[in-house]
Amino acid sequence: MSVLTKIFVVLLVILSIALTAGTVVWVNRSEHYAETGKTKTAKIAAQEAEIGNLRAQYALASTETESVRQAMQKQIDSKQQEADQLKAAITDRDTQIAQRDSNLAQLAAAQKSATDALTVAQKTVDQQNTAIADMRKNDLDLQKRVAEQSFAINDWTNKYDVVNRQERDDREQITQLESDNQKIRETLHKAGIAENSTRTVNGESLVRVEGVIRSAQKINGVPFATISVGAADQVTKGMQFKVIDPNARDPFLGYLIVDRVEPNEAIGHLTGPHVNEVHVGAEVHTQL
Repeated sequence: MSVLTKIFVVLLVILSIALTAGTVVWVNRSEHYAETGKTKTAKIAAQEAEIGNLRAQYALASTETESVRQAMQKQIDSKQQEADQLKAAITDRDTQIAQRDSNLAQLAAAQKSATDALTVAQKTVDQQNTAIADMRKNDLDLQKRVAEQSFAINDWTNKYDVVNRQERDDREQITQLESDNQKIRETLHKAGIAENSTRTVNGESLVRVEGVIRSAQKINGVPFATISVGAADQVTKGMQFKVIDPNARDPFLGYLIVDRVEPNEAIGHLTGPHVNEVHVGAEVHTQL
């Protein structure tokens, strides 16, 4: 129990005793001291409110104490895990040392048998000491390399973050350029201009090609149509055809921009004022 909790408990006991004493005095003197009783009652109510506050503070302090206890327990558990790991490492070292001590003991016993055995044992001990020194040196070198590698990893991580941010910026720029390029292409299509086309700037093709609509459909809300002329008729991707219905009140239905060319047919998307009225058999012309 913490000091703060003990203080709250003592205050609670004192206030309880005071409340009891005040109540007894008030009962014994109620007939003679009515006004005093009222004052006592008010004080008792205030004391009860204060006791309630103290109880609330005590509950809050208990909650905080429990939180602190849990946090300390977590720290203790963490430190205990570290201590266990250190103990395991020490045990492993002690095992190695015990093994070496056993080897040294065996060598010491062998030294008693003969001077030659003592010389050999001494050489072995020297070799082992050298090996231990080498192991310590290697351990220091490993620690140094680990530190260097950690620094290198952090450096490469920072560089990767920079490159990653640059890549995101580049992707955003590429997306913006693609969007701008798409807008330019759409503007060119609307103006009747296509890349690598055989058309002039005003949309009229340099090659006169005529055909009819074989089929018309919408794909993802975009109207497309297949026409009866293709690569064999000098049709190229991006070529613009005017779609005509001579029997309609307004013969001009719109434009067909070629998206894909086959040997004897082509497929393109439709634009214009009456693309919904394009039907099978409607005429297509590069020149009127």
